[in-house]
Amino acid sequence: MTHTFSKAAIFIGLSLTGGWGCATEPNLTDIQKQVQTLMIQQEASHKQEQQIIDRMETVESQLDEHDFLVGELIKTEEEASLDTRHLLEKLERTSTMLREQIEQTRSTTQRRDQDLSIRVKALEGRIDNVIHQSRSVSESPEATTPNPTSPAPNPKETQTGLPAAPASPGERAGAENEASAFRSAYKVFLNGNYDRASVEFKRFVTNYPSTTLTPQAYYYLGESFYVQKHYDPAKQALEHVISHYPSSKYRSQALYKLGQIMLEIDQRSKAQELWNSIIQDYPDSPESTQAKDQLKKSGLS
Repeated sequence: MTHTFSKAAIFIGLSLTGGWGCATEPNLTDIQKQVQTLMIQQEASHKQEQQIIDRMETVESQLDEHDFLVGELIKTEEEASLDTRHLLEKLERTSTMLREQIEQTRSTTQRRDQDLSIRVKALEGRIDNVIHQSRSVSESPEATTPNPTSPAPNPKETQTGLPAAPASPGERAGAENEASAFRSAYKVFLNGNYDRASVEFKRFVTNYPSTTLTPQAYYYLGESFYVQKHYDPAKQALEHVISHYPSSKYRSQALYKLGQIMLEIDQRSKAQELWNSIIQDYPDSPESTQAKDQLKKSGLS
């Protein structure tokens, strides 16, 4: 636009000086002055325009720098947020892994203690059998006051001379058979064969319905069914422990496991009730700690 205006002014000047011979001298001078004035104004406008362009370039440069700094700030914040999120996720995974390790260690320790308890009971049963046999022999009249003139007594005969009745399986084995049967079922459970373990523990509670190992067998029967997701028979076995053996140490474990079943079958209020009963009745037990964790984890606390 500036160059067009300049050409127009020059054209006018030349026309007035060369093409219009009829123009008077004073008018020509005035026109030349006007042309010079227009050229001066044009130059000033050009300089002003250039200044405006320079200012705009400066502002654009500043805006570009500002946008760059804002972008870098946003990028830094996003990276910091991402690093923080990754750190929190890593801490959460580490915490979960440590809890699982603690739970596995606790479970392994409990199983070892239970296995040792089984072995001790088996040895106690053998000792009781030996003591019982020793007392029977020492209290026998033939053993305490032997008669040298009489023939040696037949060990298979009683004091009346009649053959002694054969001992029943319970009298011959007693606690030893009980512990052996439980140990066999428990080893199957530890090996992860839960289908067979449920069969063997069911056989145990049928053959030994009222022994010291019966509540423990019912608990592991329920545990075996639970792992297989057979929740109905698992509930029956665990509820049997809770209702029939209130003083057993396996009652708290049965309550905790039953709470897990209730949570998995979407009976959350019942699970909350069971776990709260553990916290109230067994505050110092490992199951109480586990129940508190489960309540927080499930959003029931």
